[in-house]
Amino acid sequence: MLHPITGPVLQAEEVVLHNRSKDDTLETDEFKNFFLRSLVGNIILPGNVLSLSYFGRSCSLLVETIRGEDGVTLQRPAPPAGPDTEESSVINSVLDSTSADLSLQLSMLTVDDDDAAPGTPGEPGPAASTPRRPAPALSLSSPCTPSYNSQNPSAGPEEPAVSLESSSEQTDKSSTAPPCGALSTDTFYCLTCSTKVSFKGKAGQEDTEAEDKRSKVTYSMIGGLSSQLDVIRETIELPLKRPELFSNYGIPPPRGVLLYGPPGTGKTMIARAIANEVGAHMTVINGPEVMSKFYGETEARLRQIFTEASQRRPAIIFIDELDALCPKREGAQNEVEKRVVASLLTLMDGIGSEGHSGQLLVLGATNRPQALDPALRRPGRFDKELEVGVPGAAERADILQKQLSSVSCSATDEELVQLADAAHGYVGADLTAVCNEAGLHALRRALGGSHATTSDQQLMGTVTVTLQDLQWAMSAVKPSAMREVAIDVPKVRWSDVGGMEEVKLKLKQAVEWPLRHPEAFTRMGIQPPKGVLLYGPPGCSKTMIAKALANESGLNFLAIKGPELLSKYVGESERAVREVFRKARAVAPSIVFFDEIDALAGERGSSSGSGGVGDRVLAQLLTEMDGIEQLRDVTVLAATNRPDMIDKALMRPGRLDRIVYVPLPDAPTRLEIFSLQFRNMPVADNVSLDDLVTQTNKYSGAEITAVCREAALLALQEDIKAQHIQARHFESALNAVKPRIPDSLIQSYISYQQRHSGGLCFF
Repeated sequence: MLHPITGPVLQAEEVVLHNRSKDDTLETDEFKNFFLRSLVGNIILPGNVLSLSYFGRSCSLLVETIRGEDGVTLQRPAPPAGPDTEESSVINSVLDSTSADLSLQLSMLTVDDDDAAPGTPGEPGPAASTPRRPAPALSLSSPCTPSYNSQNPSAGPEEPAVSLESSSEQTDKSSTAPPCGALSTDTFYCLTCSTKVSFKGKAGQEDTEAEDKRSKVTYSMIGGLSSQLDVIRETIELPLKRPELFSNYGIPPPRGVLLYGPPGTGKTMIARAIANEVGAHMTVINGPEVMSKFYGETEARLRQIFTEASQRRPAIIFIDELDALCPKREGAQNEVEKRVVASLLTLMDGIGSEGHSGQLLVLGATNRPQALDPALRRPGRFDKELEVGVPGAAERADILQKQLSSVSCSATDEELVQLADAAHGYVGADLTAVCNEAGLHALRRALGGSHATTSDQQLMGTVTVTLQDLQWAMSAVKPSAMREVAIDVPKVRWSDVGGMEEVKLKLKQAVEWPLRHPEAFTRMGIQPPKGVLLYGPPGCSKTMIAKALANESGLNFLAIKGPELLSKYVGESERAVREVFRKARAVAPSIVFFDEIDALAGERGSSSGSGGVGDRVLAQLLTEMDGIEQLRDVTVLAATNRPDMIDKALMRPGRLDRIVYVPLPDAPTRLEIFSLQFRNMPVADNVSLDDLVTQTNKYSGAEITAVCREAALLALQEDIKAQHIQARHFESALNAVKPRIPDSLIQSYISYQQRHSGGLCFF
């Protein structure tokens, strides 16, 4: 006679699966969450084969172990050895279940009153059977279940044994005893959202705890963010670990924390470290991934994620790229974005109303906090906003030391500090890329030409990252914030610029001194200059001086040509100016070089008929240089031929502090320019430098260079195989290249210099 099972169904606390599909991508947190969502509420047994479809891929999973909330552990034992029994036949004999029919098949398990284990005194225990297929015996191990003494049968009744057999194929075995180790309980277990899912390795049970420990991110692995971690411990860790403190004192715990800052600064790494340090369950939401084209599905996904997290407290919901999920509603492109924002606002308000006692927290990360909906940033939702900015020199040194702590590195701490000082604008991700590139460079050096003869063991003892490897990697990896605007600065040094000693000194005072001697400025109670204007006749090396300054100082150099910022669209020109200074602040200390600034910052009111775009761009430039938001560690270097065209508001101290006149080269400067040109030219002995210097009076530096180039071309024109440039070639070149700067223009520069001489030497 058949009877339904009446035993209890408890929650499964942990399930160990065997990945029969041999697909490593299934052993991820995303698939585990999908697995639980698909099979929540279903009853499973060890030995069940679960078939799922995950993004169009067929997945086959074998249930190895089930641990219930009552402490009982059910295991699938290894099949007995024998010629007629193989593991493949055992696996194929289990209940072939899916998420749709698993509970239905388990409900067909019945009890046969006629079956009992032989040799057992007392009332025979029932045995459950199914008329479908046989399954392997199920073993039971529990620390709280009393053991049965086979030598003393009267000590207690035998628990009912469960065996899955087939009446159609093995009806003759219905009266036999179950094998040793068979299941001796009538309790079943079902999957819930809080069930822990793990996978058994292919070569036996892995030490998952050791592997998790290696892969976990902890606070000690994060470098350069000590101040942010201190705030996190106070704001996030304390409410999650000790919520009773907040409830006792009546302090509402924070519901959300917003991390914002440039890409690559460590926002996601901080979120993972928080979850690991606190021991909380972490759910990651990537903003664009939850969006769906179907009506209401996005909001349903958000509600489901919050419900699951609330069942697994303490829990953290980490929303990456929050600006993609919750933009400003007034600028939303469609109604879906507005509904998603409203849903998230409602869910975050519900965190406090459901009495979670601070054990559910929403952590958001974004690169664009200004793009978020204002209702999301008010207290009660994202209570705390924490900036994760570009690291300074000390933070960069800390990051490098922690990145290189696990590898063989011969660089000393002092050398790493010097390397960090030169890594202006590098964020944590950039420094990690530098260390990876240095490791690859060291590996290539160790391999050399012996790719086939060197073993791994030999390489492990010989590969060492040196300071030269790190320096090479620094030249190969540029700061991520500079990749859009980074230029290849020519290797121009101060020695390549002939003369101009006074100009060089003033630029060094404005740019290099504040970086190398900041304590001197603090001692004197002054601020370093914010801007330098180079003006003078065309061809007098103003742009070349800027290149030499960028190369010698080692700062991040952003070169902006005045007209390229102007746009025909309203507001785009001002946005371009803001973007330039935003990038300069992100990679500070830096230099922003405006060439031909008179085209960008002309006198206000002079650009009639252009819709006032010039005035708006100038106003934006003035605000960026000396507005409410202070410009720190960013030097503005400008060059122009028409200083009289620049608006007076830009020329005042506090914006362009130093106004430097770059005159026509004098005799010593011309001599140095010719000497520099002759270093790479085969000049005959009959060429007199003094005569050339005398004959090139009122020549600019560019015109002197043109004289040398013209003389070389004349020598080649005379004989293509010529080995030297003769004096007659220079005489002909001087007749061909005449000074093009009129005396009236020089006189106007001198007059301007006399009127504005007060700005020459003032900080």
